[in-house]
Amino acid sequence: MSKKESIGVYAPNKINCANLLGVFEDGTSEWHEARADGIGGSEVSAILGLNEYESPYSLWAKKVGEVPILPVENWSVRFGKAFEEPILNLWAEDNPDYTVYRTGTYADGDLPFMRANPDALAQHKDGHWIVIEIKTSRNSWVETPAGYEAQVMHYMDILGIDKAVIVAVAGWNYYEDWIDYDDFIARAQREAIEKFWKYVVDNERPSFDGSDATYETVRRRHPEIDEDLSIEIDGIHHLAHIAEKFDQAKADLNQAKSEVLDVMGKAKYAYFEYEGEKHIVATRQARGEGLPYLVIKKGKR
Repeated sequence: MSKKESIGVYAPNKINCANLLGVFEDGTSEWHEARADGIGGSEVSAILGLNEYESPYSLWAKKVGEVPILPVENWSVRFGKAFEEPILNLWAEDNPDYTVYRTGTYADGDLPFMRANPDALAQHKDGHWIVIEIKTSRNSWVETPAGYEAQVMHYMDILGIDKAVIVAVAGWNYYEDWIDYDDFIARAQREAIEKFWKYVVDNERPSFDGSDATYETVRRRHPEIDEDLSIEIDGIHHLAHIAEKFDQAKADLNQAKSEVLDVMGKAKYAYFEYEGEKHIVATRQARGEGLPYLVIKKGKR
């Protein structure tokens, strides 16, 4: 695609088994309504426990109206919106064998509450379609965040498309990751989403977890304080014991982080080697002119 050409819209009434709900501009009332009564790709990570900013409980509370949905317009969100179109145009220029299209919001043919609204679709000159998802991040990526993989798997599952590409500018570095449809992963995600949606339909809250998102959501549910009211709670001493353990664990963590930072010196990454393969377990990062801090990779992804 040349710089003079613009990206068109491809939004037929059906894409394979998926049904078109409409072509909505991001942020409009119609766009919000299409998201409110279903599960979109960006919400899948919360359901799967892969989102540090949203938990199953906090998402459920928004879906059932327990807490208001507050608009998020911080700098990162504004930056991402502003650069989505230029990044997509650059990808289109570098991949002339593909014709890139914006598209609409689609509902799954079997589970209509499952919604797909990818950033773009593209058709190869051989007729093959792919999903395109654009991301930005202030930090460089060593690998694609698991929540974003889940998001494009959700889109491929609904639309019946077997390949996706995540295109990102992460820490001012270009990043591209091609992801193939995986039937096992897609079915597992679908089952988790269906289970979560039953909580919404039945107005039955999911279990609490240890995330900040859950704690902050419960705080928002009861902002008022009745100075004359007290509640007896069995086993509340358990909370005090956990608080003591937390203080000690925090001290132990800070000690370990200090030791690792000292050994790393100016290094960006810290790794261990196993069976000839390097596994990165920590990175030194900084925001702006601030001092570096340690980011620890927990678990496999």
